[in-house]
Amino acid sequence: MDKSTIPNLHTGSLYWPGTMKQIPTYPKLQERVVTRVAIIGGGMTGALSVAVLARAGIPAVLIEAKRAAAASTAANTGLLQFSNDIMLHELAQKIGEADAVKFYKECRIALRGLAGLACSLPYDTGFYGRSSLYCASTSQDAPRLFKEYLMLRKHGFAVEWGLPPHITDTFKTRKSSTLVTHGDAEINPVKFAHGLIAQAHQFKAGVYENTPVKEVERRDGHFVIHTESGEVIANQIVRAVGYIPGIENTSNVKPIMKRTYALATEAESLPEGWPSDFMMWETSRPYFYFRTTPDGRIIAGGMDNALNDASGAGSNNSAGGSTEMVTPTKKLLMELGRLFPQQDWKAEHAWSGAFAESEDELPYLGESPCDGMRR
Repeated sequence: MDKSTIPNLHTGSLYWPGTMKQIPTYPKLQERVVTRVAIIGGGMTGALSVAVLARAGIPAVLIEAKRAAAASTAANTGLLQFSNDIMLHELAQKIGEADAVKFYKECRIALRGLAGLACSLPYDTGFYGRSSLYCASTSQDAPRLFKEYLMLRKHGFAVEWGLPPHITDTFKTRKSSTLVTHGDAEINPVKFAHGLIAQAHQFKAGVYENTPVKEVERRDGHFVIHTESGEVIANQIVRAVGYIPGIENTSNVKPIMKRTYALATEAESLPEGWPSDFMMWETSRPYFYFRTTPDGRIIAGGMDNALNDASGAGSNNSAGGSTEMVTPTKKLLMELGRLFPQQDWKAEHAWSGAFAESEDELPYLGESPCDGMRR
């Protein structure tokens, strides 16, 4: 894919890139490289892949069309939860209780693995253990949420019913039915991704930016990745391009594209008495959520809507400065105002980003048949 045709996956004023004083850079690929595994895409998925491979001593190369951790990763709000958008008891009705519980437990294992990776990096990635308040949006949702609490408790997840006593009184009057999950976390996704890539580079993994892929072919049992000024020959490839169309893709996996909105408040603006070790989300779909940051901000998000293709995510603008951003930002601030009416909320950063959901609300894992790949 030509670099000029790669769509923007976010619009607005991002918060995370500004938290790094100096963002690492890597050269453009201008030679032929032979490796065991080639990773296409320098976002969170690509960063995790190259880091795990490099730590295991497996030769790997990562190539990114623009800048690493600058697309969807930079627009990520950094909430890490083992719970999914589909509740465990509802997933059990779809795929069976045993498989649903296995999926949830695998998510919990993955979260613990992320914690281990974050601890191994040479600088702070903003990874902090957190608990989540899962709030019933309406009184009608309370029985459904309580059913989820019973299912999670049945299978050994660390959960409680009801609001902790130290939550502010104004919040309690608006969100009375609440499931508390423990063992979640928050992270700075840009710092984490760059830390993983830097560590992989130290382990001799090749890292190349500004290297868009022109074509991928199979030749003599290997993958050959052609770029503008070089090529990579690999035994296996990992396609980690997220929501960007192109390269190769499976014809039977059709993601549901959506747009979401987020904002970061001013620094040192946490409501009085709010515990920074708690995140919040709710049962409505799309749902409103928020978390805190180390410098005392609230990052809030929601307002998801349909997106026909990723190229519609927009281009960069100032915080709340485009027509597209003004209304969602106001609505997010209004949601904060309903929960904490004693505070005058202002957004210092506001952005939107593209993301995808699967039809069955489960991840797609496995080998791609590479329908469009030239052989």
